[in-house]
Amino acid sequence: MTSTFSAQSTISAMKKPLLFTLLLLAANVFAQSSKSNSVLDMPEFIHDWEISKQFTLDVANAMPAEFYDFKPNPDEMSFGQQIVHIAGANIFRFHEITGIEPPVKFDPAHPPAADKQSATKLLQQSFDYVLSALPQITPEQLKHTWHIASWKGRPDPDGRAMIMNMFVHTAHHRAQCEVYLRVKGIKPPDYTF
Repeated sequence: MTSTFSAQSTISAMKKPLLFTLLLLAANVFAQSSKSNSVLDMPEFIHDWEISKQFTLDVANAMPAEFYDFKPNPDEMSFGQQIVHIAGANIFRFHEITGIEPPVKFDPAHPPAADKQSATKLLQQSFDYVLSALPQITPEQLKHTWHIASWKGRPDPDGRAMIMNMFVHTAHHRAQCEVYLRVKGIKPPDYTF
């Protein structure tokens, strides 16, 4: 009886690490496959970017040209600089992710004019570029990683994280622009999503 119990205990003891290893492998496979799948498919995500484009342009157009240099305090970007920042970041990051040439070059160290006409034109071009690039992004580009030291929460994002960050980045700066509109007594466009 002792040898049978001992053999069963040994087999049982061997099964636990094997089962644990199999569970770890399955979890790893699931984690990898869940990362390759998305909460939204690409057509849905493109649709969200189309909505973001129109809403952001509506916000940009709501501010009169004479207030494009307005900033609530000296430490803030002006309204026009916010719009240029949104546009430039989209152009810069999507070019970085895809390698697809943008319609205009954007050098963050030398941003273009931030008057209403220039800024809204750049904004339109940036969203058109994003919307043309999104359907061309490859699985390899989604998996590729970069080191971006200024991204404190995620300094080594992959393409998926960068795309999502850019969507959030646009919303963040657009919301700042909406506050600028309120400070000037202008009702922002109704939120659209």
